[in-house]
Amino acid sequence: MANPDILAKLRWVIFVVLGLCLMVTPALAEVTSEYHNRRVPLSAGESLVELPAESLDYYSTDLFFNAGEFDFASKGEELARKKSRSSTHRKKKERSNQRGKIKLDSKYFKGLFSDTGYALTSPWRWNNSDWATASLVAGVTGVFFMLDDEIKSELQDSRSSTTDDLSDFFEPFGNGTYSFPALVGFYLYGRFGENEKMERTALLAAESFLVTGLFTTVLKVSTGRHRPSKDNNSSTYDGPNTSNKSFPSGHTSTAFAIATVVANEYEEVPLVAPISYGIATLTGLSRINDNQHWASDVFFGAALGYFTSKTILRLHSNKKGRHFTIYPRAGFRSGGLVLSSRF
Repeated sequence: MANPDILAKLRWVIFVVLGLCLMVTPALAEVTSEYHNRRVPLSAGESLVELPAESLDYYSTDLFFNAGEFDFASKGEELARKKSRSSTHRKKKERSNQRGKIKLDSKYFKGLFSDTGYALTSPWRWNNSDWATASLVAGVTGVFFMLDDEIKSELQDSRSSTTDDLSDFFEPFGNGTYSFPALVGFYLYGRFGENEKMERTALLAAESFLVTGLFTTVLKVSTGRHRPSKDNNSSTYDGPNTSNKSFPSGHTSTAFAIATVVANEYEEVPLVAPISYGIATLTGLSRINDNQHWASDVFFGAALGYFTSKTILRLHSNKKGRHFTIYPRAGFRSGGLVLSSRF
């Protein structure tokens, strides 16, 4: 077995690496913004003009047609229009970002209850795609139910000191004793370091952690499934009780609830999603290795954490999505159609 002190230090290294990825995001965003302030030539022999990044994500394509033998409209006129529309779009974007901010105040705690109720009643608002996804999750869980005993037997037979060391390393990532203080640390850095993105992420992850934990606990108590370490039969259920709480895996649902929020909020940082989901996956596998959960417990726990977080993220989303509009444009010497794209 590996030295527990070394494992603890390695865990903190992962937390630090992930934290650094989140902390450098504002700097990356600033560099990206400057990069997109491109110089666009008007025509051969003419000077260059600066187009702000906002105008680039507002206008994706302009489609013009010639009106007879007339030339295109004055470029100065067109640039003035773009500047005006860019300014309007920027103001709308700023208002949208304001609506997306989250603060640790009374509204946040009230939102915990309303968001929990919304997530709980989500099936009444599902469309065909949502029901198809739910059916797929239920089907895969059912397959794992049938294979639970075989999977347990195979993994326990191949269990070794190496797999035990890996489990000892990743198990704490799904343990609230470790994960919740880590979220508090990220929140404090975001709050006092004036990093609103990290502050928002920590608060969303904490909400997902709490809501997912509530759903997980209700299911555990309701089903009363025996853990594999207690009973060799995967089909042993006692019904509502507080003694046997195997289904679903709380460690896995917690890990995926937090990982989903972090991966979504920092989707522009390449390393964040693989690290987050990788840790969550290995946390779930550690519970099977340790003979604390069946494979179906782990799979359903992962799905529960993932989709609960996705629901909460939609409730707090400030992303409007991409929309296209086609409208006519008429100038003194030309006419055309403009295809505009908003993000």
